[in-house]
Amino acid sequence: MTIGAFIVVRLSSSRLPAKGIMKILEKPMIQLMIERVQQSRCIDKVIIATSELPSDDPLEDLAEKLGVGCYRGSLEHVMERINGAAKANGCDTIVELLGDNPLVHSDLIDDVLKIHTREQCDYTATLTKEYPTSAKEMESFSAGIRVQVYSQAVCEEYKAYPDYINNEEKHPCAYIFEHPDSFKLKFLEASEKWSYLNRPELNFAVNYRKNFDMTRTIFEMLYPDNNNFSLKQVCDLMDKERHLYLQMGC
Repeated sequence: MTIGAFIVVRLSSSRLPAKGIMKILEKPMIQLMIERVQQSRCIDKVIIATSELPSDDPLEDLAEKLGVGCYRGSLEHVMERINGAAKANGCDTIVELLGDNPLVHSDLIDDVLKIHTREQCDYTATLTKEYPTSAKEMESFSAGIRVQVYSQAVCEEYKAYPDYINNEEKHPCAYIFEHPDSFKLKFLEASEKWSYLNRPELNFAVNYRKNFDMTRTIFEMLYPDNNNFSLKQVCDLMDKERHLYLQMGC
């Protein structure tokens, strides 16, 4: 089994253009994310999955510089792009990560992968309030650190669900998790070791300038001592520097 971490990213965002290569500590934000992902004990390859637009050329250049993979495909059709990236890189297991989630941690990736492998699932993810299965009694993670795991074969199943293709009202993987009768689903809840992230009202994603400023401050304060600082350290820092909550993408 070859496990690939596919970071879905583009530089043509209307809300915060080129955010993936905006500098934090003299490094592009996506580079800092890659450093964290590479410390997973389970990942075999890291691949930037971006579009064919000329505006995304800097991402391909950065991937070459960092020695990670880069696959360029459809801008609008994310699942087609990820599927092509998995095939091109010989990966039968996909870890889908969003490029605007730079704080995602290697331990979180590994815990989702452990469940996925142990339970032989079709789709495994961190539980967040966006999922239809996220009932009140289940303990949901904060948004903006999502980890999704599924096989390349399940990814290719998007072709059997044409109503979901390029549907802006649907998450790209919705054809999977909205059909629990067809796919075996499991979710990692924000409980036990992850209970401190049972704060579904929070959002660590970088969508706007204020979110980037918050993320930059977190890296500036924690990265110099540990380039793979934990999410517990992030939460502790935010509780101490409470002004950072005002910059969240809530």
